[in-house]
Amino acid sequence: MNNIITYQRRLIGVEKKLGFLYVPAKARDLLPHENSSIKVWFPGDTKPKHKNYNTDHNRIFGMTPFYKKHHLNAGDVVSVEVSDQGIKVNIQDIEVIEDTDENGKEDFIDTSGLSAQSKGNIGEDRIKEIILLYSQGLLNVYKPVIDERGIDLIVLKEKIYNPVYLQVKTRFNVYKRNRMILNINGNTFKEHHSYYIIGLSFNPTKMEIDEDILFLPSKDVLKLASRLANGDYRITISMANGKTTGKYKKYFVNKEELVNKLIERIDIVNEIVN
Repeated sequence: MNNIITYQRRLIGVEKKLGFLYVPAKARDLLPHENSSIKVWFPGDTKPKHKNYNTDHNRIFGMTPFYKKHHLNAGDVVSVEVSDQGIKVNIQDIEVIEDTDENGKEDFIDTSGLSAQSKGNIGEDRIKEIILLYSQGLLNVYKPVIDERGIDLIVLKEKIYNPVYLQVKTRFNVYKRNRMILNINGNTFKEHHSYYIIGLSFNPTKMEIDEDILFLPSKDVLKLASRLANGDYRITISMANGKTTGKYKKYFVNKEELVNKLIERIDIVNEIVN
């Protein structure tokens, strides 16, 4: 006897727009663990159709004909039956919805197709641009060849060789959750007077990072962050509309202030060293 999982799903706009159906975690074990073609039965079909299943993003593509035929839009409900043999999809009239990862409030832009590395690169690139532009060439930014040590960017001032080290954390879900959560690898983290954590929040309405940026000295991570069971550090910041009034408020700076603080930090260390 085949294992069978059934659930109901309310479609979100990006599914209709891009023609895919998201598969929740509870149903994935019955589907291939690598990208492949799977059998999908639609209402009235006597034979299944073959659709592409992407395991990186847990999406079944090629759903546009089904959505168009039945005039389905965001908010409509489909019933899904998943088994070892494939998937059966039907239109659902009742309002019993399975709570899935992508079932919440829809973003203005869908970022679920971006890998964590891609999102991280976006944030690092934004910080590089801010430093170069606002310092007007006084600062330069370098990226380590190996990025497994908790350092994403190295900042140097012209003709001064006392760097500032940055770990950049970019979050795309702050506006959904009203909080910014940053996890820092406990195996690679080591406090240092020239080592800082940068926290960025992506604003979906502006398609850009927020003006306010977390600039947290590594020494304060030990005082403020909670320690997880696996040894990692977790920073949790309550936010609303990109703002916070909690204990981390004093660590938020605008883009110009960020660059000024970097220059100030480098100058202070240079005076001490020399």
